[in-house]
Amino acid sequence: MIKLVDNLIVQEKLGRIRRKGIDPAHFRHGLTDIGRYMAYEFANTLSYEKTRVQTPLGVAEAPRITDEITIISVLRASLPFSYGIMKVFPEAQHGIIGAWREDKSPFKVHIDYFKIPEVHGKIVIIADPMLATGNTMEQILERLKSFPIKRLVIFNIISAKAGLERIKRFDIEVYTCSIEEELDNSGYIVPGLGDAGDLAFGKPSKTINLK
Repeated sequence: MIKLVDNLIVQEKLGRIRRKGIDPAHFRHGLTDIGRYMAYEFANTLSYEKTRVQTPLGVAEAPRITDEITIISVLRASLPFSYGIMKVFPEAQHGIIGAWREDKSPFKVHIDYFKIPEVHGKIVIIADPMLATGNTMEQILERLKSFPIKRLVIFNIISAKAGLERIKRFDIEVYTCSIEEELDNSGYIVPGLGDAGDLAFGKPSKTINLK
């Protein structure tokens, strides 16, 4: 299932972070805002029970969400994006996956870090701003498919059709703000917004000696 989050506020914020020359602070803030609005949209699908609360003047009915949620950040661009989602679900647990994709075709993926909390019977939201070739997400989903997860959900801000096609064999839900047709020779979405990790945190240095 693919859900397009196309309300006016989200689309305006997406337009702002697409602009060439945006500074990292405003880009990160935009990712956080969009994550929050996407989480509000998703919240309408959650299970809940009716409760009664005592007010100063009487008793009122109120819902209480019964689903447990784990949010998984795919390093590194998803950190501000995940923060926005966690503003809506502050009791959610948080997992981290460190993955990177080689620059040249076939864009081989390396997963260097994989640490998530217990997910049995929970809803798992994988947050990654961009779904381009789908190579990275495919590898992540392969690792997660044997976990006893209640619902597996992907939040992307922009998704390429090629990436969506690559992961359609998995039992997942995808929430995205834009579905786009084209990938360039470097595997970036066109028009997209560029490299979200570099825009959020700066380009990695090639001169650091870790020895």
